Amino acid sequence: MHTTVTERVAALRRYMAGAATPQAAAPFAYFIPTADPHNDEYIPPRWMCREWLTGFTGSAGTAVVTPTAAALWTDSRYWLQAEAELAGTPFVLMRDGQPGTPSPEAWIAAQAAAAGCAATVACPADMLTLQQCDAFAAAGVQVLCHVPDAFNAIWPARPALPAAPITCHAAQWAGEGAAVKLARAAEALRPHLQGSDYVFTDLSDVAWLLNLRGGDIAYNPLFTAYLTLTAESGQFTLFTHLATLTPAALAALQQAGVALKPYAEAAAWCSARRMAADPSCTLHLCGSEVQRVASPVPAMRAVKHAAEQEGFRQAMVRDGVAMVRFLRQLDERMAAHEPADEIWVDETLTALRAQQEGYAQLSFPTIAGYAAHGAVVHYEATPATAVPLEPRGLLLIDSGAHYDCGTTDITRTVALGPLTAEERRVYTLVLKGHLALARQHFPQGTTGLALDLAARSAMWNEGYDFGHGTGHGVGACMCVHEGPHQIRKDLRACTLQPFAPGMLVTDEPGIYVAGRFGVRIENVLLCVADRTTDFGTFLRFDTLTLCPYDLRAVERDLLSADDVRHINAYHQRVRLTLTPHLSDPADRAWLAQATAPLA
Repeated sequence: MHTTVTERVAALRRYMAGAATPQAAAPFAYFIPTADPHNDEYIPPRWMCREWLTGFTGSAGTAVVTPTAAALWTDSRYWLQAEAELAGTPFVLMRDGQPGTPSPEAWIAAQAAAAGCAATVACPADMLTLQQCDAFAAAGVQVLCHVPDAFNAIWPARPALPAAPITCHAAQWAGEGAAVKLARAAEALRPHLQGSDYVFTDLSDVAWLLNLRGGDIAYNPLFTAYLTLTAESGQFTLFTHLATLTPAALAALQQAGVALKPYAEAAAWCSARRMAADPSCTLHLCGSEVQRVASPVPAMRAVKHAAEQEGFRQAMVRDGVAMVRFLRQLDERMAAHEPADEIWVDETLTALRAQQEGYAQLSFPTIAGYAAHGAVVHYEATPATAVPLEPRGLLLIDSGAHYDCGTTDITRTVALGPLTAEERRVYTLVLKGHLALARQHFPQGTTGLALDLAARSAMWNEGYDFGHGTGHGVGACMCVHEGPHQIRKDLRACTLQPFAPGMLVTDEPGIYVAGRFGVRIENVLLCVADRTTDFGTFLRFDTLTLCPYDLRAVERDLLSADDVRHINAYHQRVRLTLTPHLSDPADRAWLAQATAPLA
């Protein structure tokens, strides 16, 4: 039953050959992205087709199969892993981002030309976005819409659709009712629809608009659904798994005037109408002729309501308590030379978070990288890779959680014992960049592209840099990675989004010395009003995260007077806020020492 990758590829090729009809030839290529119908960051098992077919378990990748070739594209984070997992399979690794590596679209076109065939491609229609269709068209590759989803035929016991309970998000933390949010969204869309109906496909949009939450997506409290707006009547309809709607959720939807239909009926409903959708919509829902209209909801939910802001503040207190308790235990374990490894970090910190009021789940997989593993930006320890912690060097911990009131994302790099001069220098440069961004004042409308320099200036002056973004938005009891804005050094649509009061963003510069160590320090910032002068309205950031920096790793001579004042003021706030919530005298004593003023 297709137990090896080679057998699965052979089954897919047989399926492709059998897809020919009297009116259309078989597709030359089959395209398998890492995707689901809702553009989720974490893919539910039903749509893990690329992983099932290739055996490659990384979180990012695209596979293509032709009658005689097979290739997999993934980025530099996964090249070593992909080499190992693809060994002995029909797949050739394509190092995405490396000079000379063709795009999947260009590769398909070239392979078809070499074979003397038409450049045609098939893909599960609920995994193929309108954006990807446009990319194929630009490369001269025709998408064959008549080919059904191959994985329904070749994947035995393919996982079912996720269907966890759908619950209400507390009005205390939502701020606005669903009816108000829906009316705002409809008003924002009205000038752009030109008589078309609209479908929201992003699960964050749906959950935020309706003040509902679910458990269908790992690390994200979302539920599989579509939400449609009938332009003429103004009627909203939710397509989802109706059986798991709680009574409270049903009552809330009725109160908001939202109609209900089964999830499986969404495609037929949309295909029978003139539709508009965000370009991230998948082909199966509306067809390629759908009017492209960007969803207005990401910009709406990026500016947090006062109730959402208060929820974040409450979540940071709970998370700060868990972090303090963990860091004390870590220090004690290192001082006593007791055994611990990277998995111990994950399990212990998760258990301490779970003891906090309103804890729901982690907001992403914990990154705990000791020594050289800290230089791997998205490292996740496994029993096969986890290394023991030693009372020396640096440990990087990037973690977070969802609570009933808000979502957290924090990184601290901790000295487990003596450090080298380079480790201290790098740590301090990262801390300086982190502090500079946090205390930056700027005119309203400033973009993340402009703000990025604050975080990189100190390290650039010393010849260091990092490749990832400096900051991303954070959802309110939703996705920890949220748009539409980002702070980063490269020109993208997300870096050109202007900042406004109420927006949240992370502040997470880093430096990674390959093979030796990595440093990243991260807090969540809230954009707030500062003052108005003759030169305009100015904004600043308020730091929400509550956890000490590890000053044992600092090279004191590199800190400016402003740096020291910032650290001392922040540590005083951390100490005064968290101490009343720490019942153990040992935790209070640890926090007092960790936040002692820096001379």
